[in-house]
Amino acid sequence: MNPFKALGEFVSTNAKYLGQSFSMAGSTLKKHYSGSLFGWAWSVVRPIVFIAVYWFAIQFGIRGNKPVVLESGQEISFFFWMMPGVITWFLLQETLSDGVNCIRKNSHLVNKMVFPIPTIPIFSVMSYCFSHLLMIALTVLVFVVAPGVGLTVRLVQIFYYFILFFLFCCITATFISALGVISRDFEQLIKAIMNVFFWLSPVLWQMDRIEDKHRALAMIIKLNPYNYFISGYRDAFLGGKWFWQHYAYTGYTLVFMLAFALFTAHLFKKLSPEFADVL
Repeated sequence: MNPFKALGEFVSTNAKYLGQSFSMAGSTLKKHYSGSLFGWAWSVVRPIVFIAVYWFAIQFGIRGNKPVVLESGQEISFFFWMMPGVITWFLLQETLSDGVNCIRKNSHLVNKMVFPIPTIPIFSVMSYCFSHLLMIALTVLVFVVAPGVGLTVRLVQIFYYFILFFLFCCITATFISALGVISRDFEQLIKAIMNVFFWLSPVLWQMDRIEDKHRALAMIIKLNPYNYFISGYRDAFLGGKWFWQHYAYTGYTLVFMLAFALFTAHLFKKLSPEFADVL
């Protein structure tokens, strides 16, 4: 099938059942935390604990309480520099760890009724986005309340980066969920490489340190579009550049996402008839 036609069908199906996907996302979130006393609050508590532990270990144990020097020359506490990057990681982590088996977890929708299968990865990512949006709001609150930090008008571009990041996670979840149905080995592969992927992404370390000494390595790392979203969230919160000022990297990311979406839609269309038999 023509990849453009497959992508068109995938988008139209999700647009048609958008309301249903929002409802399913809410149900998925409730199901995920059912039985726990604090419910969905754990989706915010976990990132907060993660940020606190890594901030203490890196800021005081590794960096020796040194501030981060931004591209503009401004110095800022490592804590405030780290927060925007970490909140992106938690959304991607959920996408990778749960997205790979989201169709398997909803096998009853595939086997027992007529259900728009292409919406399953999408409403799964939507369920992860609830806590992500709460973390964005919490980060804004921290920046506003903390003395000497504040925010700039560049924060408005967080809407652009969030929408694009959401689309990237949707494409990624669709891709890995399709392969996760066909082979459980792929699910194990995703789990095995997650820590490697985390440490090879500039979530907790500065890219410019590599660019100064290892330019070729920095270029390879930047081929991963996830780096674009980490940098974008930091630009939004720390008053960095506007997204159009990164015109070359923005263009690369958009082209990559389009190519990835076309390939994913084609693959999903080809594999989806086998899902019921495999499950």
